[in-house]
Amino acid sequence: MIRLKKSIALNTLSFRIFALFWLSFSSLLAISLSLPFLDARLYSELVQSELNTYHGEIANAVHHNRLTHIINNNIVTTFDKFDSVRPVLIDKNGIILGAHEEEKNYIQKFSEQSHDVSAPRKKTFYDTKIAGPFTVYIDSEKDPYELFFISKVNPQLEIVTKIFNNPWMLISMIMLISTPLLWWLAQSIGKPLKNLQKSANAVALGNFQVNADLEKESTIELRQVGQSFNRMTLALNELLTHQQKLLSSISHELRTPLTRLQLSLALLRRKFGETSEINRIQKETLLLEKMINDLLLLARHQLNSHRERDIFPIKFLWKDILEDAKFEAEQKNLNLSINIQNKLEQLYINGNKSLLTSAIENIVRNALKYTKSSIEVTINIKDNFLFIALDDDGEGLPETEYEKIFKPFYRVDEARTRETGGTGLGLAIVHNVVHEHQGAVWASKSHLGGLKVTIKLPLWINK
Repeated sequence: MIRLKKSIALNTLSFRIFALFWLSFSSLLAISLSLPFLDARLYSELVQSELNTYHGEIANAVHHNRLTHIINNNIVTTFDKFDSVRPVLIDKNGIILGAHEEEKNYIQKFSEQSHDVSAPRKKTFYDTKIAGPFTVYIDSEKDPYELFFISKVNPQLEIVTKIFNNPWMLISMIMLISTPLLWWLAQSIGKPLKNLQKSANAVALGNFQVNADLEKESTIELRQVGQSFNRMTLALNELLTHQQKLLSSISHELRTPLTRLQLSLALLRRKFGETSEINRIQKETLLLEKMINDLLLLARHQLNSHRERDIFPIKFLWKDILEDAKFEAEQKNLNLSINIQNKLEQLYINGNKSLLTSAIENIVRNALKYTKSSIEVTINIKDNFLFIALDDDGEGLPETEYEKIFKPFYRVDEARTRETGGTGLGLAIVHNVVHEHQGAVWASKSHLGGLKVTIKLPLWINK
């Protein structure tokens, strides 16, 4: 049980962030503290063991007259191996004896920074190590010389020197150490979140399938979020299923008495014939039936708008509707003008084709119903949105009514509603369908003098 608790604690998101931060910080701190000791660019004093070694080299060089040979002939000795040292002299005039040409610049720089013979120092220039100065007397009658020792060092140490000579290289090294750790942390957080985002988008489009991957291979916090999201998805699916069953039951319960009422009217008509009272009841019954049908249709739209969606060309939204509208306008001697922006064939929309065409047909029918003589249809694209606008030259509406007409059961004129047989649900259905597709619909004053209704729908962009 204790091991299990430890395993759970180590797999939390907060622990990972905390641990990786301190791991990166500790690594960089350790490197920062250790690199100065490896920095060969620094001047450092010789320790006693090194002084003893170089004093021995001086005695050996004097014994074998190597210093005399250097002064007399300016002889440059060669290196037999790494770490072997050879002497170099500088006289009172600053002339360097016993050094290669490429080494003289290093020796000159070193002598300028290290001139205290009581505290000899050392420094590495790339692969050349210089130590000194020491004072030697070759001839008691002449001035002393400054003695330096040169040795070749392992070029591998040059890497550290290059790092300190190039700040960008030091920054790159820090990034090289921290990047894999931070990348792993970002992936361990980002991948589950992307998976969660895909699942959320699927739910928004009406796919209420549980994603089992949300509860696997992640930190405890993200797995818990995934479990909660899956439970929410199941609850939504159950709620919609329950509402569909309830709607089906309501539909049956409403239609049954309505059918009985219509049957009773038929019996009355057979017994008493056509009377104004019976015709009045018949008209109200038909209006009630239409209202029930519209109300049930609105409820079904709200439940099923996410269920069936496809990606299809936008021209299918209006092609058949406008063909029928042209024919009907001709029969009523109405002028129908259609303005469609060119090059719309390659554009698509993601939605429920049946519901969208029904919404567009609704506003077209309204325009045909309330216009006096002219209707203008304008279809264009702007900023990846489809705009469908219908203008008519009817009576129009007051500006205060523009928003209200999209509310359920709202009637502008009760008398006109009775005359045209409206239920006040048509534009409410249009509003619901358009908003379920992340669009908008609004009314405004038309330049023809009547009402203008505009539908705005987002296009499907294939990324």
